Amino acid sequence: MEQGLSKHCSCQMETLWEIAHISAVSDPQCVSGLRHEIMEFFNASAFPQPDLADLETAIGEACTNALKHGSPRGDLDEVRAKCMKNRHTLIVEISDNGCGFDPERAPAPTPDKLLEGGMGVFLMKALTDTVEFEFRHGTTVRLVKHLRETPESN
Repeated sequence: MEQGLSKHCSCQMETLWEIAHISAVSDPQCVSGLRHEIMEFFNASAFPQPDLADLETAIGEACTNALKHGSPRGDLDEVRAKCMKNRHTLIVEISDNGCGFDPERAPAPTPDKLLEGGMGVFLMKALTDTVEFEFRHGTTVRLVKHLRETPESN
């Protein structure tokens, strides 16, 4: 595990959810390690690789936003992830110490105004099934991805 990361796993069999808690110091060098640790937990699931790749991109955006906008004290803060999975659903909550923002005011990109940066909320919504925001004791972004039914699984 990279320096600055901590991980705690537990299995709650009564609800059939596996849960992991992962955290990293709010340091730009720790974002990729945090994303990697989260995806290591989710890669051991039955989800197709394209869905996992979409989730990884959304997680990267959430982690980057937490680092850039949710760490007022810099590397004295940390970014926390609560990862949950069962056979049909993957959920990750990325939490930081930021004061929050209005997600409805995050502009959707237009083809004539594609900028580097500023597309995080749009990408999270486009690549996951549900995106929720909570603004208590910092900011938490919850990303949910459901397993799609395929003809072979019926």
